[in-house]
Amino acid sequence: MINNLQRMQEEHEFLVPPELEKQLLTQVNHMNVFGRVVELFIPNALQTAARIIGGSEEQGPADFGDNRQPDALEDLPEWRIPPARGSR
Repeated sequence: MINNLQRMQEEHEFLVPPELEKQLLTQVNHMNVFGRVVELFIPNALQTAARIIGGSEEQGPADFGDNRQPDALEDLPEWRIPPARGSR
């Protein structure tokens, strides 16, 4: 026994020509592959561009060799002090 939704589905399945269906499935497949490529490479490209332009905060603590804190600002030139740290 076929219910109304199955009957409607069967009627609409035959409305799309096979060539058009193949073309649409090909386009959807290409868009899926393109989306995966964008998802994989664009974040890394943007992260690389951000590091080139503005540096990176993912660097570990600096090794000063004499156990100074990496936040020590007294030996840095004025132009190297980040604005958020304020003046000396």
